[in-house]
Amino acid sequence: MSELLDLFAEKELVLAQGCTEPGAVAFAVAAAAEHSRGELKKIKIKIDGFVYKNGMSTGLPGINKYYGNKTAAALGYFADKPLARKLTILADLEDKLDQALGIIERVEFEVLEEKMPVYVEAIIEADNQVRSLIKGSHDDLKKITVDGKIVYQNQSEISADQQLKNLNAQLKTMNIYQLIELVEKEFSDRQLQLLEDGLKLNSVIARAGREGVGSEVGVKYRKRTDFNELNEIAAKAADGTGARMAGAASPALASSGSGNQGIFISLVTYHSARHYFNISDKEIFKATMIAHLVGHYAKIYLGRLSALCGLFYAAAPGVLAALLYLAGKEDKIEETINNLISDTSGVYCDGAKGSCALKSLTAAELALRHFDLIMQDLNCHLPSGFINCSLSKTFENLAAISRPSENTVNNTLFKVVEKNACEI
Repeated sequence: MSELLDLFAEKELVLAQGCTEPGAVAFAVAAAAEHSRGELKKIKIKIDGFVYKNGMSTGLPGINKYYGNKTAAALGYFADKPLARKLTILADLEDKLDQALGIIERVEFEVLEEKMPVYVEAIIEADNQVRSLIKGSHDDLKKITVDGKIVYQNQSEISADQQLKNLNAQLKTMNIYQLIELVEKEFSDRQLQLLEDGLKLNSVIARAGREGVGSEVGVKYRKRTDFNELNEIAAKAADGTGARMAGAASPALASSGSGNQGIFISLVTYHSARHYFNISDKEIFKATMIAHLVGHYAKIYLGRLSALCGLFYAAAPGVLAALLYLAGKEDKIEETINNLISDTSGVYCDGAKGSCALKSLTAAELALRHFDLIMQDLNCHLPSGFINCSLSKTFENLAAISRPSENTVNNTLFKVVEKNACEI
């Protein structure tokens, strides 16, 4: 397991400027645009349905009124230094908006339903034809071709895509105790600094949300007459996701390809740990790394992008694992996450947008509620429905439901439930 945690942090805890899906679209276009010559005729984006869905309605950094994948693609055409900036490519492009709007009708999308995420191919037609391809993860630029000739190819000895597959294969063989052991053995000062900086960045975004950027879900929630300290933690999460979906200009520390999940894990883990325990920041950030790792573990099963909401099925379980670790209740982590999932099964992801703030609020309070319940020795009988005694099996069942093999979700659901009951 040597250096596995370093690889995880390098690949999955990265900065993102705005939502990662339109960021990937803009990055692909910008990478191709550097090699485009002559007058622009058309920008065509071939894209998987998950990236397309998530980027349809989300705001863009510093851009008012205009939003989503199409605007991101047009802005990307005028961006500089794409290979250096990657998912921060949309930063500081407000002055390019008028130019982008001037070409936006030349941008078109083709959704490739058979492609799994992440797949973004940008094709720019001008005096030449330039293609760029992002595949595997949001910032993994595979190649650029000009008139069919390769002018850029990822020269890594092992591609980022393959590194991610190797990482996931190793993590998937591990149980909760082994994931915790990995963090305890390999957590370093460099990772501590990364998470400290990430909390600061994500707190800046949350502050913007509290000051009126976005849907103001957290602001309005604070007006409840019975508002309390735990509600405040959830409101901070809503502040952050709401502001980010509205196009807050600050970068976020993303987690496993999601800025919203990175914001959620940073803020909810830190402030709930401060609420429940009298411990050092270093201990909290070590637990935060566990939260990120458990959240990623869930997404290995469910998919990097999914039909299910990652706040409920990855980020909230991660926070629960972190709190139970700090409470010395590692033996309760699988049971409690199973309880959480049974409490909220069926929350779909219908794209990144302002209402993610509402989901963030609910997911945070749900995680904290289940922490309080398990500390009071809640005992729910398992298996129940598609919830298994094994957390990895529960995630397998969730994955099966999110990718129906039958002609209806219900037909898949009852077969998963029937099989789950028979296996015990």
